[in-house]
Amino acid sequence: MHAHVRSRPLNIVVSAVAAAAIAALAFAAQVAIAAPAANASVDFGARGRPTSAYSLGSTVSTFADGGSNLIKGPARAQWRQYLHDLGPLVWRIPLFHHDGQVGSAAGGIHGGNEGEAYIRAIKDIDGIPMIAVGGSTGDNDIRAADAAALVRYFNDGGGQRGGPVLDYIVGNEPDNGFGLDPYLNGGNGSDGFHAIAAAMRAASAQPLSLAGPSLVTWADYKYADFRKFFAAAHADTDVVDFHKYGKGEPLDNLRATGDYGAAIAWLRAEIDRSFGARAPGIAIQLGEFNYNSWYGAQWRGAFYTSRNTVHTASLIGHVLRAGGNAYQYSDNNGPLGLITDGSGNNDQPNGRQLRLPAYWGVSAWSGGAWSRRYGEVMVAAATQLPDMEVFATERPRKIVLINKSESVDRQVELALTGAVAGRYSAWRYGRGMNPADFAGAQFQPPQRIADGAAYAQGRLSLAVPWMSVVLADLD
Repeated sequence: MHAHVRSRPLNIVVSAVAAAAIAALAFAAQVAIAAPAANASVDFGARGRPTSAYSLGSTVSTFADGGSNLIKGPARAQWRQYLHDLGPLVWRIPLFHHDGQVGSAAGGIHGGNEGEAYIRAIKDIDGIPMIAVGGSTGDNDIRAADAAALVRYFNDGGGQRGGPVLDYIVGNEPDNGFGLDPYLNGGNGSDGFHAIAAAMRAASAQPLSLAGPSLVTWADYKYADFRKFFAAAHADTDVVDFHKYGKGEPLDNLRATGDYGAAIAWLRAEIDRSFGARAPGIAIQLGEFNYNSWYGAQWRGAFYTSRNTVHTASLIGHVLRAGGNAYQYSDNNGPLGLITDGSGNNDQPNGRQLRLPAYWGVSAWSGGAWSRRYGEVMVAAATQLPDMEVFATERPRKIVLINKSESVDRQVELALTGAVAGRYSAWRYGRGMNPADFAGAQFQPPQRIADGAAYAQGRLSLAVPWMSVVLADLD
């Protein structure tokens, strides 16, 4: 009896264990069948190029006599708030010192005595000022004594005029009419790059960072100009600055954002060949970028739609992954800028200050008032999906997903290396393709689509609609 009674529960236990095992196997099989294959990856252990406080920025336009910017116009307080919301950035500003004035060196507004107010305003929004040194009447007719006086103006006496300012760009696009030879060697009102650089360094007790040549673009027909500058100025230059705008395709520039990474790689190789022992310490900055260098009615479908959010976020990703710094142009000048200037010009909404799609493309990386700022180092990220791009940083962990398609939504299945489980928050920059709809998603802050959600087993799934950007911050 006892043996029989005892054996029966044992059979029941064995049966229960077997059933549980079978159920577990069945569940595992279902999970394996249900789990879609990864179509993108991020490896947080595969560290790439480091970033820095100088990795991201824009330009304070000083053309705004009739409009608004950091210090001008009735909307200047709102302007400062909007730009402060982007978080700490580098802010390039064209200034000159001549005949006792320190003011705008922009081509259209050359004068005034507002340099101190601009520098203070940049620092008030937690920015790093970077002065593009202008000349007596234009961008490049720079006298060494004036450039030195500009340095002293901001740096003498403990920075009582808003300084110190330690970052400078010598001139602006000398290959656009002025001439590269006089820019380098003197002439046309310039004392030449070496004399200007030497005078500026002698005027400061603190080390300065000096950049040039700020050529109009990077392309194969500019290779000779870059090499001429490197040969002549490698001992005087701390940062190689260049400009590059979209290729002039109103609806298709975003297909070529990879060219910006190629530009950084080419310049790095040339610097390694030309600068000798100084080469590893030379930075590269894309001093001006935008969807295009001018506005016309045919560009409404780019500047005023989420094409430019996608373009800006993609371009920045390629530059940072290649080890460069990316500075958008600019804080106004209509649709080429970050905010509408309220004028109604260039198809803008008259009397309204709206944050443009480019603003949101910058914020995808800067984080600002919405998400996490880019991390300290770029990491390996890739996808097999057409028209998709993936970028990521570590310390902190941030993933940027970009869908360049004109019609296809994507479900991105991320395989994560070095991030097995944890929580994440995510934001989506909504698609807005009607350039006349100034209440559209392309002009609005990102929508939070996940808030402390869990991820596990090194996998994360995110929907990325066509022509949109999605961010994920991982903990």
